[in-house]
Amino acid sequence: MDNKLAGNIRVFRKDRGLTQEQLAEVFGVTVGAVHKWEAGISTPDLSLILEMADFFDTSLDVLIGFEARDNRTDALAGRIRKMTYEMDPDGPSEAEKALKKYPHNFAIVFECALLYGVYGINPRKDKYLERSKELFEQTLTLISQNTDPAINETVIYAQLAIINQTMGDTAKALEIYKAHNAGGIFDIRIGQILSQSSDYKNADEYFSKALVKLAGDKLKLMTGKIMCSLWDGDYAMARELIGAGLEDNAIYRREGKPCVLDKYDCFYLTALAFIELKSGSKKKAADCLKKAKNTAERFDNDPDYDVRSIRFIDLNESLKLHDTLGKTGMETIDHVINSLKAKELEKLWNTLR
Repeated sequence: MDNKLAGNIRVFRKDRGLTQEQLAEVFGVTVGAVHKWEAGISTPDLSLILEMADFFDTSLDVLIGFEARDNRTDALAGRIRKMTYEMDPDGPSEAEKALKKYPHNFAIVFECALLYGVYGINPRKDKYLERSKELFEQTLTLISQNTDPAINETVIYAQLAIINQTMGDTAKALEIYKAHNAGGIFDIRIGQILSQSSDYKNADEYFSKALVKLAGDKLKLMTGKIMCSLWDGDYAMARELIGAGLEDNAIYRREGKPCVLDKYDCFYLTALAFIELKSGSKKKAADCLKKAKNTAERFDNDPDYDVRSIRFIDLNESLKLHDTLGKTGMETIDHVINSLKAKELEKLWNTLR
């Protein structure tokens, strides 16, 4: 709620072409009283405010500048989120007002917890961080109310771990991350804490697992994005993506040793052959397929699906990388050709295999 009475009295008075003396005469008060009203030093009695609204031919709401805010929980939570983004200095006080109104509403408590966490991190303010931690712990008891698919217990525990880590309690942060590390979601964060504690051996294990996941996700992303670009006819985009994929694989491949990345080179080279055919260069297409064939044969003669054959990955136990492109390099080439329904490419491939 915003009270704009002082400014509005001045605006309405001037709109009527009245001086402060004349307005004072209308309402039977001193000029000093009118001056204080317009300066916001004092406020007229309610009876005078009602008379003013009538005199100025306006409503009471307009005169005092009352703007009713939408205080439904969704709208209120949205306002708190906006204050968090903007680091509004009124954020903490507005958060406390909201918590007094809705102390057991999940959305309100979560947004207030988030606000205090953001306000407490940089520069560090422990009182805000403590309040954030308290509120996030409360959200865990209210989680059954949650309707936002982007929020779950793991998200909340991640926030609690971040707060503990910021406050210097890395042991507690590590405990939370490890207890909720489903699918290796916190491998990088665990690795960071262990590394900062000079536990480099265990840190590297977590970093290696994270790198496996990152590499696997990136390969799926690249192959999927390339196929979308080819189907859309955006061959320039596909060509750039293929180049980036081949460069990435070169970085992660160990010299002179077959690697699961070879299958992805087969994918990239076959897709590039398709582009060359579409561009009218049968010779370049054939060259790409020959490279794909050589790569496939080298891999298929001594296949290695273990991710430990990839550079920078140092794991104690074997971990195999599987995909839907085909088990062998040759099957991967066939998979790309069939997926693209590329009859001309298939004919060219049959002359080379």
